[in-house]
Amino acid sequence: MRKKLSLFDIFGKIGYTVGMDKSIIERLTRLTEEEREILAGQALRRGDYTLSDKFIVNEKKLLGEGKQLDLRLHTRFVDFPEHGHDYMEFMYVYAGSVTHVIDGKRIPLACGDILFLNRHIRHSVLKAGQEDIGINFIVSNDFLKQVFRNVRNDPIMSGFLMRNFEQDGEGEYLYFSTADCFPVRNLTDNLIYALAKHTPDDSAILTQIVSLLFSYLSYYRETLRSGLRVTSPDTRLKQAVSAYISERYPSATLTELAEILGYSAEYLSRRIAGLFGKTFRELLSDERLDEAARLLKETNLSAAQIVEAVGYENCSHFYRTFRERYGMTPRSYRRGK
Repeated sequence: MRKKLSLFDIFGKIGYTVGMDKSIIERLTRLTEEEREILAGQALRRGDYTLSDKFIVNEKKLLGEGKQLDLRLHTRFVDFPEHGHDYMEFMYVYAGSVTHVIDGKRIPLACGDILFLNRHIRHSVLKAGQEDIGINFIVSNDFLKQVFRNVRNDPIMSGFLMRNFEQDGEGEYLYFSTADCFPVRNLTDNLIYALAKHTPDDSAILTQIVSLLFSYLSYYRETLRSGLRVTSPDTRLKQAVSAYISERYPSATLTELAEILGYSAEYLSRRIAGLFGKTFRELLSDERLDEAARLLKETNLSAAQIVEAVGYENCSHFYRTFRERYGMTPRSYRRGK
């Protein structure tokens, strides 16, 4: 029969927790209500995390009233299914180990390691045992903007944060192996302590601790083991559509693009409208008009030659569409009037 682990059996393996408040250690290691239910055979309660069918963990579900930064213990004893977040999250492994899976790649985190996940990435987490203590830090975008002002010149973290703020950005993670980096671990422990003892007046202190943590991670950049941008299916489709129209605009058709991508024309038409807020025809017209305007300014080609070059079937349609877009005729546009 397996010996039941005590608090200090677990943390004695670390050799690092000297000075941590015993009440905080108790909080970090006791079973949560959700974990007790899982051990009793119940399924993960998705409704506690998300409002979305796509399992996007919701910031407001996890952050307490009026909080912009908080910690939450990773749920053990279950394979946590693939999900995303509408906020930036980072995990610090306080004891044991925790393995994430991102884009099919396993990322095993050892005690002391830190993994940053931006709000555009999806990942899953393999089942953790009782001795595996992962601490998730939930960071609101408002709080992150305060931190960004302090680290905007940072060579590693500033770019990561800027891409996190993008509306349709790519998924990205940063994995730091900081098990042997005492300054980073000490600072992370201080953050845990500050959040555990948090009062409303501590917001400025929390901002400074997180800013300093980000700066330390860049200073000890040798601890950065891997980082990856993971392009989402929506982003890949947008890139493919944009590249096709940009390269093939004189003769581009929705039917041809659908065949290239392996979709039906009807399905692709709906996806394009949803992703771009415009139809394929409107996107193609925009590209043709942009190129026509460039040719009018930069070449001596006649209007008829430009009409043929950009793919319009007749001059009257081109003239009407150009005037609707630019508020003047092609001739006036060329003259700069």
